[in-house]
Amino acid sequence: MPSGTVVTAEVASPMRPPAASQPWIISRREDLLWFQGSVVAGLALLAFFLAAPRLDAATLAPGHPVVLAVFLWGVLFDGTHVWGTYARSYLAPDETSRASLPGRRSWLLLAVGPVIAFADARLSAPGLLFGMFLLAAYLWAYWHLVRQHYGFVMLYRKRAGEYDARGASLDSLVLWIGCLYPFLRFSLGAAYLRTGLPQLLPASWLGPLRLALDLGFGATMIGIVGLIASERVEPLRLGPKHLLLAIVVSFHIAVFGFLDHLLPILATLTIFHNLQYHRIVWQYERGLGRRPSGGLGRYLAAGVALGIVWYTPRVLGAAAAHDGLACNLLLGLGWGVAFHHYLVDGRIWRVRRSASLSRALDGGAAAR
Repeated sequence: MPSGTVVTAEVASPMRPPAASQPWIISRREDLLWFQGSVVAGLALLAFFLAAPRLDAATLAPGHPVVLAVFLWGVLFDGTHVWGTYARSYLAPDETSRASLPGRRSWLLLAVGPVIAFADARLSAPGLLFGMFLLAAYLWAYWHLVRQHYGFVMLYRKRAGEYDARGASLDSLVLWIGCLYPFLRFSLGAAYLRTGLPQLLPASWLGPLRLALDLGFGATMIGIVGLIASERVEPLRLGPKHLLLAIVVSFHIAVFGFLDHLLPILATLTIFHNLQYHRIVWQYERGLGRRPSGGLGRYLAAGVALGIVWYTPRVLGAAAAHDGLACNLLLGLGWGVAFHHYLVDGRIWRVRRSASLSRALDGGAAAR
């Protein structure tokens, strides 16, 4: 739903020796807890939303349990993870950590949503323009989300000494097809129609397209997994990379299969990402011999403060306004903060382009 979080390991000649003697990014315990195990937080949130009263246009209000849960997620997890981006980049004491930051004009992203909201309100048929903006926002958010998982897959390939570009392409296909399938299937169902986002296809096409998507997904995944298992591309050595792929794809399919409102879907999918992100930020900072914001207390306090400032208008304010220009202004501004995070995040985590970043991540593992 960025240029996204890209913790991308280098993929080069298959003749290169392994980069590390063990397959984990940090360690078996840390990886299972933070990079794979953080899905447990997503499952807990999924269970809460399934048990909570139904959220729809008629029940949307600041006091609704789902709205309050999304607000708390935004303050405690999403806001703190965005603070992690800025603590690791803008507020870092070394120039290398700030080297890839975009220019000052990047902050204009905060104004894109409000400008579109004002323009939409002046149209004779308001709603379509801002709806297209929201659709683009969710697409960028989802790309950002999956792109972080892709980065971890590539880091695991580096740890395992897997440098065959064809093997990397197969792993990438498993991840992207596995995550795009439930997203696309949701867009072809009744739940998407209730979101109010633009429907770009005739309703009569949706049923046949869902069936074609289901069949195509099954056949494609069977083919790709079969090719990987045949070892015709590279040797198959089951490890943490495969566990992460299985968890991510299964989790995304489950979330879109059980939830039918974009607000809880966004929170449930992203809390997994949030926890992974916090750990990789601390891994990077540890490799440079420091802690983000100078320590855990200050890091969390600043992140929670950002989350309150960001999510009070984005969730509680928008729910109170319900719809119309005021609601769209608050939503647009909230998405602007997310857009800037996506942009910055996509520039600062490119291991393939930064030897110093790779050394910091490796140093953080050694420092344990």
